[in-house]
Amino acid sequence: MPEFSYVAVGPDGQRRHGTAMAADEDALAKQLRQRQEYLVEAGQAGGGGGIASMRVLDRVTRRDVIFFTSQLAAVIGAGVNLVEGLRDIEAQSVKPPLKAIVADVRRGVERGLSLSSALERHPKAFGDLYVSIVRAGEATGRVDKALDDLVQQLEWQETTRTRVREAAAYPLLIIGLLAVLLTVLVGFTIPRFARVYASVNANLQLPLATRVVQAAGTFIAANGLVILAALAVLYVLYRLRVQAPGGLEWRDRWLLRLPVVGDVSRKLALSRFAHFFGSLHASGVEVAPSLAVVERVIGNAYLAERFRAAVSRVLAGDPLSRALGAVGEFSPLVIQMVALGEKTGQMSTSLQQVRQYYDREADRAVGRAIGVFGPAALLALAGVFVLIAVAFYLPIFNLARAVGR
Repeated sequence: MPEFSYVAVGPDGQRRHGTAMAADEDALAKQLRQRQEYLVEAGQAGGGGGIASMRVLDRVTRRDVIFFTSQLAAVIGAGVNLVEGLRDIEAQSVKPPLKAIVADVRRGVERGLSLSSALERHPKAFGDLYVSIVRAGEATGRVDKALDDLVQQLEWQETTRTRVREAAAYPLLIIGLLAVLLTVLVGFTIPRFARVYASVNANLQLPLATRVVQAAGTFIAANGLVILAALAVLYVLYRLRVQAPGGLEWRDRWLLRLPVVGDVSRKLALSRFAHFFGSLHASGVEVAPSLAVVERVIGNAYLAERFRAAVSRVLAGDPLSRALGAVGEFSPLVIQMVALGEKTGQMSTSLQQVRQYYDREADRAVGRAIGVFGPAALLALAGVFVLIAVAFYLPIFNLARAVGR
């Protein structure tokens, strides 16, 4: 009989860690329930197979959550018993962390928890937005539709993240190559060339480009530790500023002011708002709670602070269009679409149009960023190559000409 390391919640709500012998996780859960404890996580003890190693070597990704959500939507839509459906999904899960989470959700439902409450016990896999949409689906009796909306949301998030990663890959590659090139030049090439020029003729007048590159390289090589220490101090000061009250808002406000990068960040954040808020509204969640949830997942602390003002206005009785106008980040076209939805009672249709609008805007912003950063990084790399060629080969040509004379 295997030995399990486990984490359980006691009657007082406190987590307890321990080990126990059991035939499987279900038997362990039953054994703990007899002591009025409820299993949260479990893994075989010893041999590097415990919970800690499982977390280090593997984790639940967004693709795993998409798989679970789509399977669960199909199960509920087909009218299959929820516990049996979760048992089938658990059997189909390949990754141990996902299998353990699905098993715990199933056990939670078996002992009387709602699906949303069982999912809420795993915030790293199922965030506030996910749980809120499922809870709204339970309240309206349309959990299957809520889960279908979640699959679309998660797919959109994965596609957007992939698009942003692809957009950043090429400039980052160029910048990395540039950093390696400069490190080699400063650490090895420039000092050796300086010694060669000095040994040939100490009074040799080198070209201006060579003198500039040589002086810069010599300065950095001689003061490398000081420069690294200064950079480290600046980083520590930056981290302290960000961790101070209002620090995240300060950082993200400056991020939004940066050319190109700020535009991409703003459009992506507002696109997240349109998707998340639209899904919550379609699931039946009221406006103020929806804005409060979106505030936590929008991805920009400064914009989240602005959304808090919108929540306050909605709670005070203002219509949604006026509250969004107070945020100061939405275009007049979007405000008009929301106001039209309020007048006609077709808010879901209006929010769908807002979602499509910001999806197009986010794609355009990412496309513009690719069009700017790619060529700019390539030009910077080419400029360094040209400078190095002029700085190091021009003196060689001068020496060869002098020898020829």
